[in-house]
Amino acid sequence: MNKEKVGRRLDLVSSSSGSIISVAAWCALQASSADVIMSAIDERMRAASTTDATRCALLYVLHELLLTCAANGVPETSKRAVLLAVSRTLPATVRAVRERKEKERREEKEEEGGGAFEEALARVGGWWARLNIFPRPWLAQLAGPPQAARSSIPARLRHIAAVIAQYNETKENSAREEALQQLAQVRAIVDDELGGGAALNAWLDAERDALQGNVQNTVSPSTQQKEEDDVLGSFF
Repeated sequence: MNKEKVGRRLDLVSSSSGSIISVAAWCALQASSADVIMSAIDERMRAASTTDATRCALLYVLHELLLTCAANGVPETSKRAVLLAVSRTLPATVRAVRERKEKERREEKEEEGGGAFEEALARVGGWWARLNIFPRPWLAQLAGPPQAARSSIPARLRHIAAVIAQYNETKENSAREEALQQLAQVRAIVDDELGGGAALNAWLDAERDALQGNVQNTVSPSTQQKEEDDVLGSFF
């Protein structure tokens, strides 16, 4: 069994229940290759070209696969292989899908919402909880925080933190003018992503003044790093 063969089978998945059940049954017959199957599903769900409808259908394929393994007398070793492959792979897959969708929303300035993928994930998570297929803590991890909390601050802070790290590198290795330009970019992103922010903007002002020579910078590197960490920590 190889990932290309699984990929050709996944090409048959659509929103129809017939295609979902058919592909799940095929996967159950290949349960001993569960890691290869999950790797192919992970790759397909992460792909930018994959639609939400297909991602939802793949979640339902996983649900049907688990049910088929439980009901049809699949060997215990193969059943365990499927459970382990899903439990090890799916959380990272879901995180990757959420991060991609968050990036797309940010770039396209779309309104944030749960979407079809989150609805399908909540549905299969509810089924798995009732059937006691996976431990509750794992299901809670898969569900993630409430949509409002997940889509507002954390992903945006990661973006801001990355830009600040780039600014710090520029400040250490480049001319002052380039650092000022990078700092202005950080401020623009803060204003755009968070509608401003008192603590972060105060830090930006202090950094600008230091670069322009308006303030004597007497803070030690270790203290400065701690203060920069606190800037981000104040938003949590």
